[in-house]
Amino acid sequence: GTPAMQHALRTLAGLTSAEAFGGHVKTLQKDRARLQAALELGDELERAQRRVLGVTAPDEKTLIAEAVQWQGESALREAAKMTHAGGSAAVSQRAASILDWLSLPADLRAEHWSDWCDLFLTAKGEQRGDTALVNKVLSAKRPGLLERYQEEAARIVSVEDLRRALRLAAVSAALLLLAGPVARGYAQRKDDAGLLDYDDLIDRTRTLLFDPGAAWVLYKLDGGLDHLLLDEVQDTAPQQWRIAHALTEEFFAGEGARDRTRTVFAVGDRKQSIYSFQGADTAEFDRSHDILARRVRTSGQVFEDVGLDVSFRSTAPVLALVDAVFADPMARPGVVGPDETLTHYADRAGHGGEVEIWPLAPLPNPAPHEPWTVPEQNQSQTSARQMLADKLADWIRDQTNGATLLESKGRPLNAGDVLILVRRRDEFARALVRALKTRNVPVAGLDRMILKDQPAVQDLMALADALLLPSDDLTFGCLLTSPLGGLTDDELSDIAIDRGARSLWGALRDRADERPSFSRAADFFGQLLGRVDYVSPYALFAEALGPLGGRARLFARLGPEAAEPIDELLNAALTYAGRHPPSLQGFLHWLRRSGAEVKREPEAAGNLVRIMTVHGAKGLQAPLVIVPDTSALPKDDGSIVWTFDAVTAREVPLWAPRKEFRCNALDQLRTASRQRQMEEHNRLLYVALTRAEDRLLVCGWAARSIKEECWHSLVQRGFESAGAEREKFDGWEGDLLRINAAQILPAEIAAGEAHADYAGHLPAWIGSAPSWTPAAPPPEPPRPVPLAPSRPDGIELGAVPAAESPFAERDAGGNRFRRGQLTHALLQHLPLLPASARRDAAVRYLDKPGHDLPFGEAERIADEVLAVMAHPDLAPLFGPGSRAEVPLTGVVGNQVVGGLVDRLVVLPDRVLVADFKTNRRPPARVEGTPVLYRRQMASYRAVLRAIFPGRTVRCALIWTRAALVEILPDEMLDSHDPGLRRSG
Repeated sequence: GTPAMQHALRTLAGLTSAEAFGGHVKTLQKDRARLQAALELGDELERAQRRVLGVTAPDEKTLIAEAVQWQGESALREAAKMTHAGGSAAVSQRAASILDWLSLPADLRAEHWSDWCDLFLTAKGEQRGDTALVNKVLSAKRPGLLERYQEEAARIVSVEDLRRALRLAAVSAALLLLAGPVARGYAQRKDDAGLLDYDDLIDRTRTLLFDPGAAWVLYKLDGGLDHLLLDEVQDTAPQQWRIAHALTEEFFAGEGARDRTRTVFAVGDRKQSIYSFQGADTAEFDRSHDILARRVRTSGQVFEDVGLDVSFRSTAPVLALVDAVFADPMARPGVVGPDETLTHYADRAGHGGEVEIWPLAPLPNPAPHEPWTVPEQNQSQTSARQMLADKLADWIRDQTNGATLLESKGRPLNAGDVLILVRRRDEFARALVRALKTRNVPVAGLDRMILKDQPAVQDLMALADALLLPSDDLTFGCLLTSPLGGLTDDELSDIAIDRGARSLWGALRDRADERPSFSRAADFFGQLLGRVDYVSPYALFAEALGPLGGRARLFARLGPEAAEPIDELLNAALTYAGRHPPSLQGFLHWLRRSGAEVKREPEAAGNLVRIMTVHGAKGLQAPLVIVPDTSALPKDDGSIVWTFDAVTAREVPLWAPRKEFRCNALDQLRTASRQRQMEEHNRLLYVALTRAEDRLLVCGWAARSIKEECWHSLVQRGFESAGAEREKFDGWEGDLLRINAAQILPAEIAAGEAHADYAGHLPAWIGSAPSWTPAAPPPEPPRPVPLAPSRPDGIELGAVPAAESPFAERDAGGNRFRRGQLTHALLQHLPLLPASARRDAAVRYLDKPGHDLPFGEAERIADEVLAVMAHPDLAPLFGPGSRAEVPLTGVVGNQVVGGLVDRLVVLPDRVLVADFKTNRRPPARVEGTPVLYRRQMASYRAVLRAIFPGRTVRCALIWTRAALVEILPDEMLDSHDPGLRRSG
């Protein structure tokens, strides 16, 4: 690489692994706009980073050279002399070392700067104690001596802080320099593939609206944009706000070209801004709010700031708890302003509800163990997380078995009413899914899962790896002890030990007859090994799971939760086969690199318990919400901090790989970043609590240290301040707190709603058969058959008149074909003009050279068209209120009729409809109208009769070749009407 790249590599050598480097680059990539702007600084980047850290020296050598000579040197020298002469032995010795260093020339002082630091600072970089510098007796005699030493110690601390800042700037610039090619390579690969991600769409749109060369885009948008609705604006990123401001800039810039008021309607709740990882920023929310308010008021219009304090979702106990929780000073930041009081009003006042909090599941006691003895078996312990998962699963089972009534709905609580909110999809979430399935509670599983991280998928991937390379003993051993191999650890040891030079597969094959388990494992692997080179990955896995019994073995070991990952793996194999050659090795490589993720749609869960992250549940709600992950604080992810450089007007990143790179300026930035993170931590709690409609349960598990800022502590203090009732908890030591309200209003039973448990027998709690006992469902109606009236099926041969060739029976001018087209166009467009202007407009149109009409033909055609428009039966069809080219759709009988009528008018007592026939020879008499056209107009009439009941529908055909009008009698159409045919 370039010298700069090589220098960056040397700077980062030993500070981060390749995997960690990739993670840091991914973090930088979260905001590619800031990353690209910082990369554009080039050589100025490190100088900008030094500026924001308060460093003026270009490097450590210069910094130390300036530090070894300072104005207070003479005062310190005099203090050292006094201390050397009158101090204690240790103090006098330190003073002598100080005088020795001060006697050195500047270059040697810089070389021995670390020795100078050791005289005043401890190994941790902190100032030494006062008595280590000046003993108490001397300090009492000479009060000013200690102050001189303290001043120098503080100066050294400041210099050392600047040294760390210089190293911080260097490694930060090196990281960014190496991240640049990675980011550019990623962008190039997207361009080569013709792909755009969500950030690209935002960036391209923003660029388009702000590019001076594309001002016409804003001009065109401004001409057709009257109202702008901005939804969920608390989650809007700064780049998205710039787009919104660009679109509305002309709304309030003064008098517009159109005489109408244009409006902006923005809906957002600052308390629910939880997507900072996607760029959402509450500071930008506040700034954009002020920009819109200022623009509106400056233009002389009204800006209305409407508060949203009425909840249509939650019952009174839920809202009372929320208000109590966020009255706590620790919960207020980020949710409630300094001078605000959070108050919610329940639209559902009078509905029954309940909230409760359980004590934290305790940490297990260490298993007793006698010293100097070896345990005979593993002394397993049930962790606090597993204890909570088991208790919670039991509680949900008991709540959803039909015995607990959801009072506001007048029905039992069922599994589909339960929503469990976690902060991360970790081991607890998986343990809870297992516990629920073990208890036969219907559960949808996690809302997202990484496919290759699932145990069942990992076992199948181990099988595939072993099939590709059977001599890999480690992989083959993992397969043998998996559910697919079925061997125990002792059996694996028996095969592996003393097998000589044979591979593990060879040893198993040779000893297959010794035990049934060996034989089953060898047959299973041997059959698949014989097919791995000839079948697709899907076929291979399907055979392993089906005929060879792999699915049953996985279910027996891993439980029913293995079903979905297995099915998704098979789907992934089919997807891969549709895009790539069916190679097993290629499929494994693709699967491991793709990070395939399975996402469930919460609305499609049905009557199943849902487990989701709080972020994923934004906008959702449920009658019963459980929040179990409440004892931990968010992880401090401030490894990379962005800050603004005023000189370049750009944001630059700072990265401290280890503690020795941390300086005071960075610590201040990290503290501010942590404060913003904790504010979002509070907002996330607000979102979680307000998902509950009727009932809310908060619980958690104990950790080594429980902070007062954790959710469980905040909610528990909210319960206590709200005067909750205490009750002995039956799971482990401690009390649960509860707030409830009885149902006062009648239950909200939806019309036609049947009880979820009723299927021909009655639950015990009902007693007698209710009035909503379900009846047999009505027969399913036939599927509607689409019908295009102009192209109906079943027309006999010869019923459709052939189109006349433009070359057939031409007149002297050869314009008969063109004549019909011009007549059609005039009949469509002339009704838009006043009657007095129609003839002149028609003649001007027809006289255009491109129409190539003979002399006098334009006047004749115009007169014929006007005569048609003046036809006594059709005059309203071309008058005010009539329409051309009207799409018409309806259901007649079991047929869906759809078409486009050429002319339509709806009058108070009747409806007139006409269809133009161009380049068709008109019949001599109306009775000669082709069957196709009769059925077409009859279908239109049937649809219009259904749309306008009680009005007469008259149908007409206009033959444009001869400007001839044909009124179709009702008697002719009745035999072709699809509605009448069906009823008859």
